[in-house]
Amino acid sequence: MTDHGGPAEAKARMRRELRAARARRPRAAREHAAVGFDRHLAELLADRPHLDIAAYLPLPTEPPLERALVTAHHRGHRIWVPVCEPGRRLSWARWSPGAPERSGGAGGLREPVGARHGAEVMHAVGLLLVPALAVAPDGARLGFGGGYYDRFLAALPRTAHPELRTAVCVFADEVLPAGTVPMEELDAPVPLALTENGPVPLDGPAGTGPGTR
Repeated sequence: MTDHGGPAEAKARMRRELRAARARRPRAAREHAAVGFDRHLAELLADRPHLDIAAYLPLPTEPPLERALVTAHHRGHRIWVPVCEPGRRLSWARWSPGAPERSGGAGGLREPVGARHGAEVMHAVGLLLVPALAVAPDGARLGFGGGYYDRFLAALPRTAHPELRTAVCVFADEVLPAGTVPMEELDAPVPLALTENGPVPLDGPAGTGPGTR
């Protein structure tokens, strides 16, 4: 995964390799990971039971978050998930278990059917879970290449709840060694990774600025 053609080419190569590794992950390992995400998401929410969650509905090879989101819903958290809009913008729709959905978003993103809302929903969100293929200890996040989340994260400080925490959601073996995830100017670092083995603090910016999303 060394860089022989600049950050963009290095990222594209890493995405191919990491997608292939996810596709090879055994079903039993995914089922075990679902238990871990369920437990550790509940721990992250323990000190903010009154706040909402912004997450995403995972595709089959992604970290299995849905069980954890169902648990959070039953514990009284409102859950918002992204909808891809023109201009690489994200809007947000309310989600609950069994709600109608479609697979029309970028990369096959699962999107609820229903009313869409803007970034104002972040006024009530205490935890934002961001998808990625990998992350590094310096907070560098390897997304899927669409740029939706980088744009959203850059604008988030204007709408964020003061207690908002942001965590990138990856498998534990996708927290890569320092310096292995290339960063470009528009990439937004993150301060925390949520894995099936628990949260992993990163060296992304702290406080209420962009790194806390």
